[in-house]
Amino acid sequence: MARSTASYGTLASAPKMGPGVLILIGVVLLLGLGYVIVAYGASPGLGAIAIPPLILGLRSVYLDPKKAIWSVLAFGFLLSFFSRYFPVFTFGLVVDIALAATFLLLFIKDYRKMRFERAGNIITLLMMLWMIYMLLELVNPEAHSAQAWFYSMRGIALYQVLLIPLGFMLLDSRKDFYTYLYIWIGLSWLGIFWGMKQQYFGLGPVEQAWLDNGQYKTHLLFGQLRIFSYYFDAATFGAAMAQLCIVCAIMMLGPFSKRKKFFFAATALFSFYGMMLSGTRGALSIPGVGALLFLILTKQTRILLFGVLFLLGSFYFLKYTSIGHSNYHVQRLRTALDPNDASLNTRFRNRALLTVYLKGKPFGGGVGTTSSFGRRFSPGTWLSNFEPDGLYTRIRAETGIVGRNFYVGMWLLILIRGSWRTLHMAPGENKTIAMALLAAFAGILMSNYGNPVMSQFPISLLTFLSLVFIEQSYTWDAEGKEVEPITLHPQKKVRSKLKRSMLVLKSKSE
Repeated sequence: MARSTASYGTLASAPKMGPGVLILIGVVLLLGLGYVIVAYGASPGLGAIAIPPLILGLRSVYLDPKKAIWSVLAFGFLLSFFSRYFPVFTFGLVVDIALAATFLLLFIKDYRKMRFERAGNIITLLMMLWMIYMLLELVNPEAHSAQAWFYSMRGIALYQVLLIPLGFMLLDSRKDFYTYLYIWIGLSWLGIFWGMKQQYFGLGPVEQAWLDNGQYKTHLLFGQLRIFSYYFDAATFGAAMAQLCIVCAIMMLGPFSKRKKFFFAATALFSFYGMMLSGTRGALSIPGVGALLFLILTKQTRILLFGVLFLLGSFYFLKYTSIGHSNYHVQRLRTALDPNDASLNTRFRNRALLTVYLKGKPFGGGVGTTSSFGRRFSPGTWLSNFEPDGLYTRIRAETGIVGRNFYVGMWLLILIRGSWRTLHMAPGENKTIAMALLAAFAGILMSNYGNPVMSQFPISLLTFLSLVFIEQSYTWDAEGKEVEPITLHPQKKVRSKLKRSMLVLKSKSE
């Protein structure tokens, strides 16, 4: 009775290129590359080297569109590495182009097989409404630059409105989830090892140059280096490690083999170590809030009581004792609980000044008017010199109290809805997956208060895809295949329940 889904293409059904055609294309590309290097220099020539693998990549995506999502996810991890080591190229728009091109390829391949109904749910609807609000911000009288709007809105609106529907359309099984999880874990282990290399063997020349170019102000504190690995900065590295830590810690408790449990436990342990190396205090809220939500979702009183006592004990250890205070990383975590911390009080003062500035501006000062984009496109304005720190503060500054309330409200609605549905799931693998991803999502939402983590790669891509798999986990059967996608149509929800009932009856009769 499982719902059959149309395939987007296989090697057997898609057109094939013979070896002669591939050789001819290769010769033409090499001749073109030689001409570009001679005529325009080595830098454009190096860029042209990417053309052949790009063509092969497009063909591979045409045959299996899921590879586009996995490629974007992997590139999201490595984007800051490429930007740091190859600054001559502009990598920022690669994700935008890749996601838009995937939609285009699906349409060209066979638009009649595009499963739009799979994306018909409340999450997609909220993303589209937020994107509409972003478009309306173009006519905000306080805004200064449409170009600034374009660059700035990508991280807070465009990626989610492209990736989430695409994920719903293409990813429909538990096997897809594990592909996503193992890509995540594999590239995170690489990040951990890279961070350990920085900690114990020092920075490379490119990393040192990046640090000397002003980043030392936030990454070299009291003679201690905050490890950033190959991520955008130490805050992103720390939050990414904390996000993975809570996911793997919960997966470790699921119905898996001892080998998998050990793998998840080791990943959780080393990712927590990576978080400590980063010196990112705000990242501590991710496993803290995530663990609390997980304890509630388990619906087991003993586990909840034990977990709450453990969290309270951890809080008491950091807040009211001096044990381990000689360790820099423990000291750094303790400052997150210090109400007299200078950095914390500076943030409070800045937010109070922002409240005064936004009086009479319910729609904010315009998207792209704060931080680096503000200094680049609207220099000299008050917001261009304002550093919002937290993501929610940035949203309030740029889109006003109206935008901030809608933005925070839609994520909380998704979290509460997902938690309620997960709370009523039967214990098992599907519920473990949903609890792990929801716990990480809740932690990320809390961490956004102090740092813009959900607008940074790879955390943003990981979070958006996690919402897809949370929603899909409610529809997987015992084999991890989709029974019926969740849509906005109540009639289809009724049919989904009937199909599940029929599957249960059929399994009992067998």
